[in-house]
Amino acid sequence: MKKRLQTNPDAPFQRIPDACRITGLSMYYLRNGCKDGTVPHIKSGTTYMVNVPALLEKLKGGAMGD
Repeated sequence: MKKRLQTNPDAPFQRIPDACRITGLSMYYLRNGCKDGTVPHIKSGTTYMVNVPALLEKLKGGAMGD
C-alpha cells in the first residue's frame, strides 16, 4: 500500500477528497464536474487536481447571478 504525503490545505490544487473536505461539496459533484469540465482542474495521470480558489470564485460568482 502506498503511503500518501499529507496535503497542504493552503495549496491551490487539491485532490478530490481533500477538495471535498475544504469546500463542503460532495465527491460525486467534484468528480462529475471534473469529467464534464464545469469544475476547474488539471489532470495528472489518473488523478484530478481541483483548483480550489478558482472553484470557490466560480461558485461565489454563480450565487450572485454573474
